Amino acid sequence: MKTLLYTIFSAILFVNPVISKETGKTVPEFMITEVRANNTLKPNEAVFIFTCKTSDSGLLKQSIKYSANGVNKIAQPNSNGKFTVKLRSGKYKFQFFLNTSHFEIYSDSVIAKSKTITEVDLLFKSSEIMMIEDKPVIYLYPQQKTNVTVKLDLKGELLFTYPTYNNGWEVEANPDGTLNHNNKEYNYLFWEGQSKITNADIKLEEGYIVKYENLLLFLEEKLNAMGLSSKEQQDFITYWYPRMNKNSNDYIHFLFNNDFAKYAQLEINPKPDNVFRVFMVWSKIESNSGIYTKPQEIQKLNRKGFTVVEWGGSEMNYYQEEPN
Repeated sequence: MKTLLYTIFSAILFVNPVISKETGKTVPEFMITEVRANNTLKPNEAVFIFTCKTSDSGLLKQSIKYSANGVNKIAQPNSNGKFTVKLRSGKYKFQFFLNTSHFEIYSDSVIAKSKTITEVDLLFKSSEIMMIEDKPVIYLYPQQKTNVTVKLDLKGELLFTYPTYNNGWEVEANPDGTLNHNNKEYNYLFWEGQSKITNADIKLEEGYIVKYENLLLFLEEKLNAMGLSSKEQQDFITYWYPRMNKNSNDYIHFLFNNDFAKYAQLEINPKPDNVFRVFMVWSKIESNSGIYTKPQEIQKLNRKGFTVVEWGGSEMNYYQEEPN
């Protein structure tokens, strides 16, 4: 099961609350629906009956992992999505894990009274969200003028490309990075798309919380550490900084190379000597959120030989205030 820190990040960055159609309010993940006495139970014995549901498919009938005060077990819900746990009376904190496509459920301290049955609804919320790949741009730097074909295999849907992507781009690339295509000159290949991701796809405990007054220096330092050229840094900063500096704090996480290739693979012919890809995931964070991260390891590009550089990003604005 994931750590509490991970859950805090998930709640801030990716939770899209399930709203009841009847009340218009947020549906709790852990909701006690009934507590009733049962004299057939032994003294100091209590029973919990959990009904498992998912926000995307209704009653849950597959096995789940759970813990009561840190003791881990596996439960198999019946055909009605229910499973029963018998405990000694006392206070318990529960934790439930279905799979990486759903958020874990944590309870506060719950009192299990002697000779009582407590009914609880568990709602596993989907952690799949749509990530917009915003302005990934691809720079090509051959050592001499070269005809280059670039193909993009996106695990999702392309929304816009420039120049137009027709089962690939075919361009004449120059050592200075300029590209010729259909008698027009371009500085890079541009694309935007969307893909589904889950909360397990990003190491949320790694990254940076950056105050707005430090944002520009932070971007300059990190992009320089990656080895991006002055032009690449300027293109990156002039696109992202105006969108990010309105926030008091931003959470920033970088996906490099293989991590980004899970969503979008590049096939380039002739094959480059070096390919460097960086994708920035970021989100507005309130100043009082009290979140701490450990810094990421920043990867650096190698510009020897035919080099390809790509950068992009996505604003993950999925924190929502619960309705009153």
